[in-house]
Amino acid sequence: MSVIRLMTCDTAVEAYLIKGRLKNEGIETFITNENFSNLMPHYTRILNSGIQIMISDADYAEASKILELNIKQELICPECQSTNIKFSLGKNKIKKIFVILISLFISIPFNNLKTVYKCQDCKAEF
Repeated sequence: MSVIRLMTCDTAVEAYLIKGRLKNEGIETFITNENFSNLMPHYTRILNSGIQIMISDADYAEASKILELNIKQELICPECQSTNIKFSLGKNKIKKIFVILISLFISIPFNNLKTVYKCQDCKAEF
């Protein structure tokens, strides 16, 4: 039996609510990376470093069913219903790249940048 990550949460409150819900259903869980995520909130989305909920691999299917997780969630454009979606920096690309480079150069976190997706068919950003 091995331990796997069920999901990653942004806040400790969200993680403990999910942990309690799973515990009520009889699934044992534990939380990792809580202290780092609380002390360094700017790094929450960098390298998938949010608060992680860990479970046994035998309980994964049941936990996913309880939480109604869509394991293979596919992005769909809200405008044209296309699945031809790519990651984008959105508007102000040069400004965002400049902020990332400067923050890497002086070794400070660069705040969380919003995730933007762009439809390759209709060019809509969401």
